[in-house]
Amino acid sequence: MPFVIINLAVLALATCFFWWLSGFDAKLTFENGVADFIRRGVRCGVTLVLVEISFVNLWRYIEDHDPRAGFAYMVAAMPLVIIWCSCLSHMGAHAFGWLIDSEDKRPFDPRREGRVLDGIAALISKGRKKEAIRLCESLKDTDEVSAATLASTLEHLGVPQQDAKITKPLAEADHLRSQGKFPEAEAILHAVLFKNPRDLEAAMMLMRLYAQDMHQPMSASLVLRTLEAQPRMAADHLDFARRSIEEWSNPRPEPSVELPPAGSVDELLAQGFIGTAIERLEELVKAKPQDFDLQMKLLEVQAVQGKNFPMAEKMVRRMEKIFNPEQVELAAARLREWRGIVNS
Repeated sequence: MPFVIINLAVLALATCFFWWLSGFDAKLTFENGVADFIRRGVRCGVTLVLVEISFVNLWRYIEDHDPRAGFAYMVAAMPLVIIWCSCLSHMGAHAFGWLIDSEDKRPFDPRREGRVLDGIAALISKGRKKEAIRLCESLKDTDEVSAATLASTLEHLGVPQQDAKITKPLAEADHLRSQGKFPEAEAILHAVLFKNPRDLEAAMMLMRLYAQDMHQPMSASLVLRTLEAQPRMAADHLDFARRSIEEWSNPRPEPSVELPPAGSVDELLAQGFIGTAIERLEELVKAKPQDFDLQMKLLEVQAVQGKNFPMAEKMVRRMEKIFNPEQVELAAARLREWRGIVNS
């Protein structure tokens, strides 16, 4: 009877532990639930068989001191190391990352990046490229949008990106493209994507080469379909690539840019010139850094109209060096209030 109870307890604990550990499998797609369940189930099923064989032989070795049972226990237990080695290594990597990096406790919003990209696209469609560029530059210090997407957007807006992180092949391909050597650039980009089909920067550059430079939108669409076939590609990145192909393939005349009025900040905000209003407030704050009311006005515009809470949080941290604790606490409280209003 003790053997049966202990055996069932071991199997129950092993089932819970190994099912949890199987979640660290790097080959899980997290998109196809059935395939992931089958993969985890097969691994855990084989593991439970080995655990049962190991436990029975360990029990025999303890009870009867049978050396053959001890050898059988070792033979049955060793495959467990091979089966779970990759999951254990990924679990260790997650644990190490948790130790060295602070946890982001903000609520997860999977559509945040899409809304930001839609806002940038709306500014571009209205001819307010300067404000779109300013927004992209301000987002570089946040995690709202991927760095690759921001670089591609700024390049599209005519702002060259001299990023040291760009790999040498991509820099060479971009240089060849600027010289009109399209086949040479195409060959380099194909080589990069052959090694890493998930390279978003190389894929965006190749799609632009096909759609804008070589006037081959079908080829650009084929690159996009290849990118869509890659596992765990962000839907927002794919949507942005799709819109970019459409715009590169059908360039529209540059719209006439509406000049912002020369009125007050409130008038600029009333007419939708948020970027210009922020720029004007920043100039005023720079001239009068000790003016608490001006700082609060800029903080409100960044948070409520611009919805750029990472930048607003940085402003509050900078205010700690200028104003007294009561004023800083008031700014932090108002920021929390504005965040609640915007997110409601």
